[in-house]
Amino acid sequence: MKKLIRDSILRIQQYEPGMPAEVLKGELSLKGELSKLASNENPLGPSPLAIEAIKKSLAEGNLYPDNSSIQLRERIAQSLGIPDQNLGVGNGTTELIFLIGVVFLNPGETFFMSESSFIMAKIVAQIMDCNLIEVPLKDYRHDLDAILKKVSNDTKLVYLDNPMNPIGTMLSQQDVSRFMERIPEDVIVVFDEAYFEYADKENFPDTLRFIQERRNVIVLRTFSKMYGLAGFRVGYCAAPEEFIDALNRARPPFSVNRFAQIAAAEALNDEVHIKKTREITQSGKRFLYENFERMSLFYIPSETNFVTVDVKADAQKKADEFKKRSVIVRPLTVYGKPTFLRVTIGTPEQNRKFIEVLKQIEVNN
Repeated sequence: MKKLIRDSILRIQQYEPGMPAEVLKGELSLKGELSKLASNENPLGPSPLAIEAIKKSLAEGNLYPDNSSIQLRERIAQSLGIPDQNLGVGNGTTELIFLIGVVFLNPGETFFMSESSFIMAKIVAQIMDCNLIEVPLKDYRHDLDAILKKVSNDTKLVYLDNPMNPIGTMLSQQDVSRFMERIPEDVIVVFDEAYFEYADKENFPDTLRFIQERRNVIVLRTFSKMYGLAGFRVGYCAAPEEFIDALNRARPPFSVNRFAQIAAAEALNDEVHIKKTREITQSGKRFLYENFERMSLFYIPSETNFVTVDVKADAQKKADEFKKRSVIVRPLTVYGKPTFLRVTIGTPEQNRKFIEVLKQIEVNN
């Protein structure tokens, strides 16, 4: 049977997202509250405005969704100040990353990303049988100079998640501007900005201007994090109009369901929910930082809704210990960081429980 499957597919290490809480509770026979801090979900839940909008539209569930997501694209365009023809919508940014690979990459072309970047980018490069080059980080950040030194005539695409997942660091406006001045114009640069709403706004790069300048740039963003719509699967991208047209040609029909479009359109303007999410994230990060410092644990200051910490031991074993105590965190072994854990900022109660369990594990070991 393996002779019938492409070799590039068999070489892929499959992406393993965090398991749903209800499945984990059944699998582990857990009783009581489960603190799921592995998938960077919004602890406040979905935008209340989105929930109300969906409730009102449930009777229309017999109708197909708008295949072009016209109303949602109009809302996003108004929010960003760019034309809606420069916007595409997908079933989460994971679908859009997959489509970028299908549309733009040919076997043998070179695809650049950083080590420890979001693994979906690596998977799509492997699916398309590209020459994948993973550039080591410098001080836990993208090493843009190293990427530029390696770029050659067969380079097709550079993927930069900013802020990085699962590391949490951010490229500044100066970093990105300098990089874009030097990168060849025929190279496609993908900025995955899934966590941009959490980042330091004063120094976060304006990547949308490159699209207005008609550069070969694609900017990815999502409704899964800040807006709490991870279960609805809505992501969007901004890109040159020709790129959007090509992505739409490859996108499966109706990939973004009707209720997801309605929810995203309403969530976009839910300023109260956005403010509360930012506040709980910032206070949660301060709490974790203070405790990590008291425990003399190295952590990476984050521009996201998660923190990466070095537990100075086998991270998978540590994660298993957490799981036994009803706390789910993400070991970063698959990202080449065997002693690091990524923990999502949860509610104050969840954050306290994480620290309590971490202290228990440290004492017992």
